[in-house]
Amino acid sequence: MTDPRILLIEDDPSVRHGMAAFLRANSIEVQEAETCRQALELFRSGNPDVVVADYSLPDGTSLDILAQVKRMSENTPFIILTAHGSIDLAVKAIKEGADQFLTKPVESKALLVLVRRLLQQQRLRQQQEAANRQRAGILDPFQGESAAIRKLEEQARMMLEWDSPILILGETGAGKGVLARWIHFHSKRSEEAFVNLNCAGLTRELLESELFGFERGAFTGAVAAKQGLLEVGHRGIVFLDEIGDMDPAIQPKLLKALEEKTFRRLGDVRDRVVDIRLIASTNLALEDMVRARTFRDDLYYRISTLTLRIPPLRERPEDIPILAESILQAVASRMGRLPVTLSPRAEAVLRSYPWPGNLRELSNVLERAMILQRGDCLEAADLGLEDRLATAAEAPGDFVTLKEAEKAHIERVLNHTGGNVGEAAQILGMARRTLYDRLKALGVTLGT
Repeated sequence: MTDPRILLIEDDPSVRHGMAAFLRANSIEVQEAETCRQALELFRSGNPDVVVADYSLPDGTSLDILAQVKRMSENTPFIILTAHGSIDLAVKAIKEGADQFLTKPVESKALLVLVRRLLQQQRLRQQQEAANRQRAGILDPFQGESAAIRKLEEQARMMLEWDSPILILGETGAGKGVLARWIHFHSKRSEEAFVNLNCAGLTRELLESELFGFERGAFTGAVAAKQGLLEVGHRGIVFLDEIGDMDPAIQPKLLKALEEKTFRRLGDVRDRVVDIRLIASTNLALEDMVRARTFRDDLYYRISTLTLRIPPLRERPEDIPILAESILQAVASRMGRLPVTLSPRAEAVLRSYPWPGNLRELSNVLERAMILQRGDCLEAADLGLEDRLATAAEAPGDFVTLKEAEKAHIERVLNHTGGNVGEAAQILGMARRTLYDRLKALGVTLGT
C-alpha cells in the first residue's frame, strides 16, 4: 500500500519545511505549496488524501481553496490552520466544508494524530461505499434516457417478484451479467447466494461437475466430494452465462433440475432437492439453434418463460454520453485520478461509432484513452476511433448503414492484426466465437 499523501499549504518556509519534515519522517508523502494558485495546481495533478492549509496566503485565503477542492473531491479531508482564530471564522470554515479548524501554533504530534484519524475515517467511508457498490452489482444496467432502456427497466422490475426463469438476450459486452446481478439484488432472494457460471469453452465433464458437483471416487482425481453450483445457489439465484454454448449432453440434466427441483451429484445414487431461480443469458439465436437441433427445444421453452433483450449501443446512441461519464468516473476512481470530461467532438465520435463490443468495448476505449492522456479533458483524437469511422465512409458526405460501419471497422481491426482472430477479438472486446459469428453474419471472409 502506498503512503498517504498530504497537500501542505503554508507561505512561511520555516514552518512549512518543519511540518513537512516531521510528516515525512512518519511515512506520509507531502506536497508543498505557498499560494492558492500553486495549491490548486498540485491538487489537480496529485489528488492528495488530506489538505492542510494556512488560512492567510499571499493570493487569498484557504477558504478560496476549500470551495474549489470540495467541488472537485467533496470527501477529501481539509484542515485549516490560523494564527488569528476566532469563533466566527471557525464556524464559517466548518460550514463551508472544513473538517478541522486549528489555531497556531500547532504541535506536530497533535497534527499527525488528527491526520491519521481523518485518514482512517476516510478509508472506512471508502470501504463502506465500495461494499455498497459491490452488493448492488457496481453498475446500474439502466443508465441512459432512451426509450429502449426505459422499457428494459420496466420489464425487469415486473419480473422481480416471481421465480420463473429469465433469459437475457444481448450481444457480447452488452451488460447481461450486470443485469442479472441487479435482478438478484432487487429480488426477494437478495439475501441468498448469487452464483454464476460461464458455459462457453467448458468441456462436458467440467461443466457437469461444476453444475452438479460430485462424490468422492466419481472419476479419476475426485479425491473428495464437492458441491456443485446448484447446491451452492440453493434458495438463491444461479446465473448461467452464454447458455447457448452448453453441451447438449448436459441440457436434459439441467431441465430435470429446473422442472423437478432435484438433481444428483456425479457418482451419487440419491436425489438432492434444490430451490433456485435460474437466470440464463446468450448472445446466440437460440430459436435458430432449436430448429437446427443444436439446442433442446424443451429446455429453451423452460428457460425463456420470461425474456429480456438488452439493446446494443448502436440502437441507443443518446445513452452513450451518460454511460461514458459513468465509466470515466469509475476509471478515475480506480486510477486515483480526478474525473475527466469529454470534448464535444469526442462525444460526437462516441455517438457515431457502431460499438460491436458494446459496453465492454466502450470501457476499453475510455480506459485506454485515460491511461495515454493525462489531461482533464479527452479529445476525439485521444479515443483512436476517428480513423476507423473514416474507413466506413465511401466518400466525404456519404452515409453508410450501421451494418456497413461495423463491417468496415472489424475488417480494419483484422488488417491491423494480420488476420489474427484472437487478437482482433481482444481489441474489439468480444469473445472469439462471437467474432466468428459476426464475421459470418456480415459476410466477411478470412484470408488464407
